[in-house]
Amino acid sequence: MEENFNASLTFTIREFNLSDIDFIVEIWVDILNWHAEFDQEFILDPEGRTNFRFVLKSAFSDPSQTVYIALHEEEIVGFVYGYIKKHSGFFKKRTVAHVSDIAVKENYRRKGIGTALMRRFELDFARKNGVNGLSLYVHFNNEQGLNFYEKLGFDIKLASMRKNL
Repeated sequence: MEENFNASLTFTIREFNLSDIDFIVEIWVDILNWHAEFDQEFILDPEGRTNFRFVLKSAFSDPSQTVYIALHEEEIVGFVYGYIKKHSGFFKKRTVAHVSDIAVKENYRRKGIGTALMRRFELDFARKNGVNGLSLYVHFNNEQGLNFYEKLGFDIKLASMRKNL
């Protein structure tokens, strides 16, 4: 599916292949390093890359997970990874598609790529799986992320709190 939100940039969105994993991991590490600048809990564990590769490999063969990548020419410039999340039987809305990770390379941000990735995740994964909604986590200090998700129709529902020991 070709997207063009910026007249000077044409990109495509497609499901990932196993050969894309190393490129996705590098984009993911960059976004974690950016988060670590304002929250030390995002400092990558020595096994972090290996563990995320494992997650991506499992997503390749598990229909309850998906990864879409954005390509500009032949370069992977962004991705979204998510999965189906079932809640307990206490609530009417029990199934959501959860966006676990989304990242776009710094030079390609604010060009519609993140929006296109989220749209593809919603239309081709979430809606086709009959979920009740979308969920994700965004850091309170990530103003750009908060604004981005609000423009896409997300509302803040819960606050995650943590106490370091």
